[in-house]
Amino acid sequence: MSLTELARYPVAIDKRTGTTTPELWPPDARPAAIRWTRTVDEWLTHIAANQAVGVTAAATAQQNPRPGVAYRPVRHVPPIPVSLAWWADDPPAHPSELVATVRDVYTGLSAPPR
Repeated sequence: MSLTELARYPVAIDKRTGTTTPELWPPDARPAAIRWTRTVDEWLTHIAANQAVGVTAAATAQQNPRPGVAYRPVRHVPPIPVSLAWWADDPPAHPSELVATVRDVYTGLSAPPR
């Protein structure tokens, strides 16, 4: 599946926390219809109800499994930057291990820790 193929459907975009914007598509191939949402749950509800499709990071599939939602890879899209933050006076005990774990989870290489 490609972004061009997805553009023929209404696309749900979470404007508060989502990383997808209409600018992800070339100007001449943007989705004809956008369903703006305010939460991940609302975004997933539109998709599960077959009212829209969505574009998200691979980690969303692991962190938000949902009946009625099938996650599929999208070809030819730029990677989504992910940042980690912690209090300057309270760093994690093993920051390099934390970074490696998050990198694995967010790139779909492993399941999140339980």
